[in-house]
Amino acid sequence: MIKPPGAAAATGWSWLRLIAVGAILAALAVLAVVHLSTVEPRVAPGQLPGILLGESGDRIERLVVRELGLPRLILALLAGAALGLSGAILQVVLRNPLASPGLLGVSAGASLAMAIILLLNAPVLFALHPVVALAGGLGGALIVLAASRGARTPVEAALTGVAVAALLNGIILAIIGLAASSGAVRVLFLFTVGNLSGRTWDHVRLVWPWVLVGIPAAFLLARGANVLQLDEDVTSSLGMPARRMRGVFVALAALLVGSIVAVAGPIAWVGLLTPHIARLIVVRPDARLLFPAATVIGALLLVASDVLAKVVIYPGELPVGLCTTLLAAPMILVLLRRPNLRLTR
Repeated sequence: MIKPPGAAAATGWSWLRLIAVGAILAALAVLAVVHLSTVEPRVAPGQLPGILLGESGDRIERLVVRELGLPRLILALLAGAALGLSGAILQVVLRNPLASPGLLGVSAGASLAMAIILLLNAPVLFALHPVVALAGGLGGALIVLAASRGARTPVEAALTGVAVAALLNGIILAIIGLAASSGAVRVLFLFTVGNLSGRTWDHVRLVWPWVLVGIPAAFLLARGANVLQLDEDVTSSLGMPARRMRGVFVALAALLVGSIVAVAGPIAWVGLLTPHIARLIVVRPDARLLFPAATVIGALLLVASDVLAKVVIYPGELPVGLCTTLLAAPMILVLLRRPNLRLTR
């Protein structure tokens, strides 16, 4: 049977993509083991199964692995997945390869809301922190969308987002100046950089319902995101209310980012870089493939960054947001050197 032209190449590409997906999942599993074994005191990877099952290890080892290491790992996975997916959502539905939670004002708005809680002692229950961060993220995104409505290019829209984020961050600095407690200022500094140190099961319980609702919702709506990549006239002819649907996706991205900012701060770069790496694997401009790929790659990138945060200045520790910058910024510079940086290939 004669195969049509290009069939062999297509099969080759599919195998390459499968190998890439397998390599990413294997790398994520290895990094998860390394992440757990770099708790303090250190634990050998071979001891982890017994410690997690309560069959081996002393009391201190079981405590640090099960009550400190494991929740931090789960939070890193949830945060990376949420940030990677939110970046993919924003880039697809806004048709802007530079869109990200940081450049759209979502992270800055959520951070401002949390700064008010942390530094001005606003009477807000711990369980409601994600709601407050979500409201702040939505507010920041709406300001950027309104200000960039007349933008003619993705770069103009991105610069508008940078300006609004700078304004919101300036307000945060003003709030820091009003804070009387130096301890509170230090807490906010670590928060605004992005930090996973000291996170416990309480933080995981605060985040997981939002993330485990937001991620499946994005996957289910991915077909609509594909339609939004088309011209406005085409979406109108298909009967889709494009503006309303974009609003739904922006709110979904804000939900994912806001829940993470509430417990870990605005971790930078993950949302911007991850979708571009995912496109190198997916190739096709199909959100039904891009969204899951960005979710897994985001988790991989943040777990790798958190491992780096724990080992680079051992026995000290860096904020994970600084390590995402160290890992992602050079990759962004490489991407910017590509001749055609655009949303689809």
